[in-house]
Amino acid sequence: MSRSRLLGVAAGLVAFALVGCASGSGSKPGAESAPAAKEAAAEKAKPPQGVPPPAGTKLAKVQVGWNDEQVRAAIGAPDNVEGYITGKSFIPFYYGTDTSRTDWEYKGEGRVVFSRNAYSGTLKVIRIDYDPNEVAQ
Repeated sequence: MSRSRLLGVAAGLVAFALVGCASGSGSKPGAESAPAAKEAAAEKAKPPQGVPPPAGTKLAKVQVGWNDEQVRAAIGAPDNVEGYITGKSFIPFYYGTDTSRTDWEYKGEGRVVFSRNAYSGTLKVIRIDYDPNEVAQ
């Protein structure tokens, strides 16, 4: 057998083996793996995002665009405060302002989500999440 023909056959066998390995997962179609099931359960456990508060609740008084002083004057101090960075903080040469967020949690009401301006440090309401099952930590 010639050298080029032998290389062609070997390449074909390798390609066939790779396709077989990639397509055969060893599980039935439609069946979720254990990590996927855990991920789905964790997704269901997350608090609702962007659910507007019904009229008459404390959070219904808050409006998007308010600063932290306006929110505190309207509905009072939060039961818990959580701060975290956003994915934008990892973008090289990103000069925008939304690199961190602060959540004010109100027990039995939900949360007010603020964006922190990276340059001035001011907070601005970007979302209000109504969740009557909110447990402030």
